[in-house]
Amino acid sequence: MRVPVALVDAFKDHFEPILTDFMLQNHLIPEGESLDSKRYMTRSIAPHVKTLSALFNRSEGSQTDGIDTEAYWTEGGSAKNRRLAYFLSFMPCNLFRVASVWSELHRLGFKWPFSQEQDFRGLEWGAGLASGACGVVAGERYAPLGMPKTGNFALIEQSKAALSLGTKWFEHFAGAGISARPFHRRVDLSGTWLPPGAPKFHVFVTSYFLNESELPAETLIKNFVDVCDKHLEEEGLVVIVEPAMKLQSRKLLRFRKALLENARVQSGEVGLKVLLPCLGHQACGALAKEEDWCHEEVSWWRPPYLRSLDAMTGLDRKSLPFSYLVIQKTRRSLDEILPNLKGATAERYRLVSPSHSLSKKTSEFFICGQDGKRRTRLALTDITNSETAPDRGDILQNTTLHGESSLSQIDSTEILE
Repeated sequence: MRVPVALVDAFKDHFEPILTDFMLQNHLIPEGESLDSKRYMTRSIAPHVKTLSALFNRSEGSQTDGIDTEAYWTEGGSAKNRRLAYFLSFMPCNLFRVASVWSELHRLGFKWPFSQEQDFRGLEWGAGLASGACGVVAGERYAPLGMPKTGNFALIEQSKAALSLGTKWFEHFAGAGISARPFHRRVDLSGTWLPPGAPKFHVFVTSYFLNESELPAETLIKNFVDVCDKHLEEEGLVVIVEPAMKLQSRKLLRFRKALLENARVQSGEVGLKVLLPCLGHQACGALAKEEDWCHEEVSWWRPPYLRSLDAMTGLDRKSLPFSYLVIQKTRRSLDEILPNLKGATAERYRLVSPSHSLSKKTSEFFICGQDGKRRTRLALTDITNSETAPDRGDILQNTTLHGESSLSQIDSTEILE
């Protein structure tokens, strides 16, 4: 994945003033210089960030087990600071993750498939502080697909306190012409995700939401297919971003597998097509081994306050890992949807690991394509359009190789810019 410079740079200098202005308007911080105050950040924000980070990054169990409750966000004398700590520390990172996925669609030539005269309708499940909806707005701002300038997002969230703050933040960040409709409810993923009378939407987005459910992928998929059939417009998009940790990432991979095995999807009754990151409906190479999983990682310019907060808490978020899936309800072919792809499907691969240098001119990495996952070596002289080795998330096209999946040699390839 190659995030455009404009999106990366937007968070270096421009994001923090928007954030500060919003917090002052809503009386979330005592003064405009609060984010620059080491005393304030150390006492009021950093301790909660450490606690949240320790719970979010556990290697086992549900990512937010014991956190995502109304009581956590509303009870006790420091509830306001707990919400603010999440808002300052985790919301911008999740926002950027979603925006990065949106920018990958832009890079591959995806165009908004609906009329420009029609207001867009988006929906975020488990919206929290609206990081997913804001991520779509940021992605469209710096890597546009051609969305209309007007529309609204329905925000569904079980925490009334988080929903109230997220709704205000979304409308502040999105700007004129884009509104939010808050819905305070708990989504029963074992049943109907939306009421029968709900309208159809152009975009569904979830950010760190599916991992909170303990339901098996097969159960989630049945109801997911139903909600897409009834409430996602033809040509509509689904953007799912989940944690990069092994258990949560593999859960998303099983979700994809169950989707492709669903009878209604296989028969074409509901035309759901996986676009990213897999570039096709091949079997998942990362599910072949129990110890394996698949995730992306992007770099960005952290806002100045976040760099300071990371130093206080011992975190390092210069790069952001995550797992993701983009699905479209469509009957069109992948090459028609993503016209910047070139070459036959069987000659197209995505890097699913970092690139390790074996020498000045040779690198080794894992790729995934129609024939699954391969450990692969590449000499720089065999790349037709670059003098540097590809890295995680890059797409190789017009590729010829030989050897077994345990170790293949690329004879020639082209890196999608």
